[in-house]
Amino acid sequence: MSAASTTDLLLAFGGAKLEPDAVAECQSICQTFDLSTSELFIRWQTFLINQHGGDANIQPTRERLLQVRGLVQQEQERKLSSQRRGPHASQAVKLSRNKERTHYDKTSVEGLLQGMVSGSQREPLTTPQSTKRVGLLKAHASTNRNRVMFSPTTPSVFAEPSPSAIRFSTRTTMGRTEDSLHSELPPLVLASDRPPVAVRDLIGKLAESEAMSSDESETDDKTDGEKSASVARSTTKRMRYMFEKVGTRTEVVNRRIERMAIETKTEYKIEALANPTYAHQVDVTAVGRILNINLEEGQTATPITSDSLVLETSRRLGNGRRIPLDVRTTPSFSLFPGQIVAVEGKNLKGTEFLVSQFRSLPRLPHASIGERPDKMSPFNAAVAAGPYTLSDNFEYEPLSVLVDHILAASPSVVFLLGPFVGESHPMIRDGLVDMLPEEIFYSKISPHLSRLRKGLPPVSSIYLLPSADDLCCPYASFPQPQFSREILQQLGVPEGIESLDNPAQVSVNGVVFGVSNIDVLFHLVKEEVSRLPALSDRLPRLAWNLIEQRHFYPLAPPPAECAGVLASQDSRLRMQTMPDILITPSQLKPFVRVHDNVVMLNPGLASKGLAGGTFAKLSVHPQASAELDSSVLGDPQKAFPASLTSVDIVRV
Repeated sequence: MSAASTTDLLLAFGGAKLEPDAVAECQSICQTFDLSTSELFIRWQTFLINQHGGDANIQPTRERLLQVRGLVQQEQERKLSSQRRGPHASQAVKLSRNKERTHYDKTSVEGLLQGMVSGSQREPLTTPQSTKRVGLLKAHASTNRNRVMFSPTTPSVFAEPSPSAIRFSTRTTMGRTEDSLHSELPPLVLASDRPPVAVRDLIGKLAESEAMSSDESETDDKTDGEKSASVARSTTKRMRYMFEKVGTRTEVVNRRIERMAIETKTEYKIEALANPTYAHQVDVTAVGRILNINLEEGQTATPITSDSLVLETSRRLGNGRRIPLDVRTTPSFSLFPGQIVAVEGKNLKGTEFLVSQFRSLPRLPHASIGERPDKMSPFNAAVAAGPYTLSDNFEYEPLSVLVDHILAASPSVVFLLGPFVGESHPMIRDGLVDMLPEEIFYSKISPHLSRLRKGLPPVSSIYLLPSADDLCCPYASFPQPQFSREILQQLGVPEGIESLDNPAQVSVNGVVFGVSNIDVLFHLVKEEVSRLPALSDRLPRLAWNLIEQRHFYPLAPPPAECAGVLASQDSRLRMQTMPDILITPSQLKPFVRVHDNVVMLNPGLASKGLAGGTFAKLSVHPQASAELDSSVLGDPQKAFPASLTSVDIVRV
């Protein structure tokens, strides 16, 4: 249909005031969806009734007409989807595109005959999308593992840009710095012929040699726990994430308490730790785990308060018994369920422990310069976390813009954290997608990764980290092993892009990164109870809890939506050394702070709903020769100069 004239539009809208940009949008809608001016006006009236109660004073501005465009587009898609499914198909949109399986209608005579005659020979009808991993698991069962599974020409979910995609393309906040650290430092410029960064996996090297449970020891006995681990391991230890014994979980908790008790006793030179469940008329020190007494009463939805605190002891220190805590006179604290604490106080009657103060826990030492595996050479990095697409489409516009930002910065190392195809995406949750998750990754994400790999220097390193919400990862748990090379090939990830475990603790040119790709900050913010804490800024304080607890997920029990946290894999959740830079992406406000020479960074999410999100650019500047004197070399706490690390959190 030819474009509608301005006169026809003014007549159809009954003299409503139409600005030139609104007229252009009306003409575009009519031409795109083959509508007459009267049909467009009917859609406009429907929009007024549904959104504004039929208020005739609302004028058709361009912004409102963009919403009308979205409604018309959804109407067209429903019609096309109904035509594809046919009159007898189920109303639910199927996610599978398996063309080899025979589908038939049992209401037809031919379908009934086929079901009676060849029912034993045909492949059973299943609902593969009832589980989030079946697409990739079926691919694993294929005999030809090197074949290309999907075609990059797979049809898009949307034929036209969604309204949010149009708004995203016209945003004015792109490139805006949301938060920064040490912005006074000059930009780090690296030579074009710079050497590649040295990246070493620190968790895998030590965790493989530890048997924290019987499940782990069965596998560890078959491997050499002393062999050096590489971030490019081709084999991944099997994760039995659906098999965890209650006894294993309790043993892990007991060992965590005992480990911290030994460290506390040595740090404060205490002759003997006390059993807090016994009566004490003088102040004593005890170590245990914070619990919420409401959980014992079955009130799982009740948050922790200062009146519901319980201290759980280890089997050696208190026979595993629990004692209520009285913190009414405690001047300062910050507590959450699962936290290991050192308490000082007295138990006058044997029924309640009166806390006078909470002692600071001993911290993991910073690796000194001489102990670091690599020379601390300058480098820059980029960190981003998913989702990478808007919530009403799968076109991955934010990922495309993110790649442009990274290519302009040319970092030495790039960390891209999942989810890449998230289970919680509204369109997947509502069944509005007719593509497999692996198809979406192959056709929508891999081209951007290829452009990123080709655009960066060969010495730059790119790493992908999975997420428990990621449909393309076969492990719906935390911790998670890295994407195997086989999975990366099936998803179309180009050579030169590797994967890391989640969580990961890696050394980059001697600087230790701790990366935990789970929204532990969002989980902690709902469970913390505090009073005049030493670190007043709440979000950095929540991140510092991970450092103090030496654990990437210290909250216990985890919330219902995150029930896949495996306590039996504690060796992979523990920090093996003090991180210099801690990365904890969260849907909470992005931030970067320094506390006790540790840089804590929440880069935010690359996409937030219908708008773009944020990512982080990081630079570790070279140390001056004056800082490498004997005083620095002898003080591990000064070995990593956080003052020489600059970070910018940038709007996508």
